Amino acid sequence: MNDFRLALLGDGVFHRWGLDCPHLQAEFSRLYTQSTFEIDNHGLLGSRAGNALWRITSDYEKDGVKMRHLSYYNPDLVVIDSFAYTQFWDGPEGLSEYRDLLRRIWEEINRTTTAKCLFTLGAKPIRDKFLDGARNFQNTSKAQRARFADAVTMYLNEAGQIAEDEGWPVADVAGEIDKQIAAGNSPRRYVDGHESMFPSSLGFEMAAKMIVRAADNGRMIEESVKK
Repeated sequence: MNDFRLALLGDGVFHRWGLDCPHLQAEFSRLYTQSTFEIDNHGLLGSRAGNALWRITSDYEKDGVKMRHLSYYNPDLVVIDSFAYTQFWDGPEGLSEYRDLLRRIWEEINRTTTAKCLFTLGAKPIRDKFLDGARNFQNTSKAQRARFADAVTMYLNEAGQIAEDEGWPVADVAGEIDKQIAAGNSPRRYVDGHESMFPSSLGFEMAAKMIVRAADNGRMIEESVKK
């Protein structure tokens, strides 16, 4: 058997996937039947890109548990989230710094590990439902929450442009969900209906499929098959 170590680096979107990332584990195992996969989930609720950059080489705490930094494990593949849902507060004037931080994350992983990197573009928020059930935004107007959703989408679009400019391999979850919506599927199938911010179970399944597809297309997993 081939043993591979994967790492996820992101904000609350990855955090919600859980420590074992079952959808991702199942999708990799389905395609690579001669391999085992160990996944380190460095997704952290509320983490901004600058904090993620720090966590590549610095130990931190997650859910009350001390975590070793990402580079400590020298994974084979690192899946990097866009952090659009935590950076959007910075508005249009923050886009330049956002670009710089994402580049620095990519460069720091390359500097401190031998891992291959894969960038992800997560699902866009549902504009008319964004933060609907979030306690911190109770009694916040629908118009204001829609403006927040527009800002997230702006950062997701910027992340896609950065990846294109830098030539990064991308798992375009947002693009695939847009196709499904255009085909008549409801966006509520892919985004959790409570806050309209995190993926639903089906959304995580979609993300897993797109990540594994991108990794396979980029030949990021080199499986040796015993005959």
